[in-house]
Amino acid sequence: MCWLRAWSQILLPVFLSLALIQLFISFSDHTFTKTHNHWKRQLEAKNVEMECAQKQNCSLCTKDKRCIWCLEEKVCKKYCFPYSDCKFNSIFWANCRVDLFGIMMLILVALLAVGFLWYCLAYYLYMQEYVILYFLRIHFGMIALKNTLR
Repeated sequence: MCWLRAWSQILLPVFLSLALIQLFISFSDHTFTKTHNHWKRQLEAKNVEMECAQKQNCSLCTKDKRCIWCLEEKVCKKYCFPYSDCKFNSIFWANCRVDLFGIMMLILVALLAVGFLWYCLAYYLYMQEYVILYFLRIHFGMIALKNTLR
């Protein structure tokens, strides 16, 4: 039993130090990876901006999903949805016929139509259940009335 305690006193600090070294390595590697990914994203964003700026017309610009065509400036820019220098109704993305405002309105109308249809379906099913219960009450009420009159 004594030899087991001696080995545990020797091996415990060794395992703890190995665990701490591994933890230190993983944290330092994570910081490096995080910084590396940040620089990589920035470089990629600059490349996308340069690629978009080289496109001269709407059809070339909107073929690339990462770019938007600004109609008032007639410039192709990198797509960054909430932040852009153009007015919302002069941004074209993925096509040259419907601007981004029109696309958003189409999505809104589609959502409202689906919501209205859902409401109509729920009301129809509720009314079916309500009408059945109403007629059952009348039917059983008539039966009870007949039984009391006899």
